[in-house]
Amino acid sequence: MYEPHAPEAGNAPAKPDGRPTPLGLVPVPPLTLPFAVFPTPARPKEPLRRRWLFRAGTAWQWAEVALDRLVSPPLNPLYHSGTIAMFSLAVALFTGIYLFLFYRVGVDAAHRSIEGIMAQPWAIGSLIRSLHRYSSDAAILAAVLHACKMFLNDRFWGARWIGWVSGLGLLALVWVTSATGYWLVWDVQAQILSLTGAKLLDVLPVFGEPLVRTFLDSSRIQNFLFFLILFIHITIPLLLGAMYWLHVMRLSRARFMPPRVVLWVTGAALLIASIVRPALSGPPADLSRLPGVVAIDWFYFFYFPLTDLDPRLGWALTLGVGAVLLVLPWVLRGAPPARARVENIACTGCTRCWKDCPYEAIIMVPRHDGTRYKQTAVVNPAKCVGCGICVGACDSAGILLGDQPVSLLGHAVTARREAVAAPGADAPVLVYACRLMRQFADRLGPDGSLPELPGVALMGLPCVGTLHPDMIAKSLEAGAGGVFVAGCVPEDCPYREGSLWLAERLGGARMPAAKDLPADRLRVRWYSPVETARFVNDVRAFQQELPR
Repeated sequence: MYEPHAPEAGNAPAKPDGRPTPLGLVPVPPLTLPFAVFPTPARPKEPLRRRWLFRAGTAWQWAEVALDRLVSPPLNPLYHSGTIAMFSLAVALFTGIYLFLFYRVGVDAAHRSIEGIMAQPWAIGSLIRSLHRYSSDAAILAAVLHACKMFLNDRFWGARWIGWVSGLGLLALVWVTSATGYWLVWDVQAQILSLTGAKLLDVLPVFGEPLVRTFLDSSRIQNFLFFLILFIHITIPLLLGAMYWLHVMRLSRARFMPPRVVLWVTGAALLIASIVRPALSGPPADLSRLPGVVAIDWFYFFYFPLTDLDPRLGWALTLGVGAVLLVLPWVLRGAPPARARVENIACTGCTRCWKDCPYEAIIMVPRHDGTRYKQTAVVNPAKCVGCGICVGACDSAGILLGDQPVSLLGHAVTARREAVAAPGADAPVLVYACRLMRQFADRLGPDGSLPELPGVALMGLPCVGTLHPDMIAKSLEAGAGGVFVAGCVPEDCPYREGSLWLAERLGGARMPAAKDLPADRLRVRWYSPVETARFVNDVRAFQQELPR
């Protein structure tokens, strides 16, 4: 894998000055590979709107680093916000089924049934209702944090647009079902919700008479309306299931629940909140009089200021914000990535790329070209995000990332090594890095050098999962004193599994497995993209520890 073909004796290719190149490697311009994060010459400057996104993302990443140091990366809730939302929804679903068994429909019966649940022995009803309420809150909060994370970490455009759009749909559905749950309690807060909601809905040309009139007199509210709201409340979870399938349908090995410790901590937090501060109802709704001063739950009723405006303006603001969020994947899209492509001649049909792809962008199809291999891999460009994990999984160099063969990576490695190495100096350290490279873009030399790291050459990869273990061995054989791999925190890999697959390959738990790599000349570390100072210190320490 990645091994350049050595020329026959006496036919070694020459450098531009006429001297043969070491190991017979063909000289190439430094880092001209399409899958290098920062090739030379530098990529065109990002548009201003993208630069602002990266700056905002940096602030978010520092928050993640702070939590990493507080609780460790495996327990960082920001890395598991999506699965925490799903766990919270599951709690809300099961507690909702229990509440449904005791709920009664009607203007008078609704509030009484809720109070009856709260009065159940051993406070079971109160606990279940509070868990239902707080798990709904947690689901919305975690979903919002998950959306912020995806946006600020630039994971919402390209092949990921379906995940972004469906995620917004999920968030909207969760809020709607939570708001209808408020209505079913039929207390004074539900009364205000009904009046303000009717005021906004009356703008739509749907109802024959103003809907707000229905909530001016209790006698006009029929039990049918309660049945309708209850139907909406219990039907939306079915839509949530369909929307969630759309959200994860392009993910291989989608995670539905957070890690066990995070799950138990989240469950304990919900339980403690339910015991310490039980969810309580207000006085029963009475449409014959104004409710007076009522505490507003801004978590759900954030739109209340819009009710003081012209309802049409409120709708315009709501729809405008929604439209902006929906078009972000196209307004803030970056440069198209170099997508994977299979070379049928080299493909052996081993299925490793198919198994390792995080986005189901690779399928195996029958082969009928007369070779001894029964199947070949095919890449779906619409699903490919350009991570290159399939490249690191291929033993036969049968996958290209972009239009250049992966063997050129070996040539670029040698070019980098030669450019950094000084006569009489120690063998240079070769660093493979992914997201960290962006932080060094402004001061990275054409040869991959950094002023603060003499004797070090950096190679940028879209993901460290691109790195085949043999490439590390070939780097050492080509003259590197040591290889340092700087990947993303496995729980926060932009491509979900790249760091994990590399760790398993190097540990021998996943094919292709590393073979006889010297432990004292290899170092693998995980970083947030903003941890440049820690990265520099770790590389310096690695240089000092290398065997002489």
